[in-house]
Amino acid sequence: MKRSHIALILVLAVVTAFIFGDFVFISSRSDINASTGVGRACGNVTINEGFCIYPNSDFGRIMADELQARGEEVVILESPTKCEGQFLAVWVEEMNVMYSPFFSRGSIKARFIYSNVGDPAHYLRYENATDKEKEFIKFIVNKSEVGASGEIILIDRSKGVMSLKGYKRYLLKRAAIAIVSELQKIDLDNTKCPNSS
Repeated sequence: MKRSHIALILVLAVVTAFIFGDFVFISSRSDINASTGVGRACGNVTINEGFCIYPNSDFGRIMADELQARGEEVVILESPTKCEGQFLAVWVEEMNVMYSPFFSRGSIKARFIYSNVGDPAHYLRYENATDKEKEFIKFIVNKSEVGASGEIILIDRSKGVMSLKGYKRYLLKRAAIAIVSELQKIDLDNTKCPNSS
């Protein structure tokens, strides 16, 4: 085989690895802006054990991995239905990436809707609404229910060695970590009614 053919095969293999491979060896600097709204009725709050995550997507599975790493039991839902755990719908509104194998910039906007009693009603209303932005921040809660919706905006600059797929997955994981942090604040802040002893 000619040297030119061998060199071409090696170049194609390297290009394929950087596009389709899943690896990151980077240092990064990220700015994260999180905003969460919480609605609740003033009653005794019971937080269901574990999480039900919808949808069964790449981001949903990354969320599941992050929650399981923190000791939570997780069920991934194929459809937004009532469940025994805490209901959590997560999705990516937009993702932008300027990629090179050694320096990349990316941004991601991810959203979530949460129910402590496993009720998907808020998410279903959001999905069916004509004014999605208004419905996203609207809460209709019953006694002992805590609902939340939130948005994570992450802007990242990374340098090192990375594949395109690996860098995108890295951004999703950072967004998932930020959402879990917001959920933990909800859990801590809403176990008692405001102004109750």
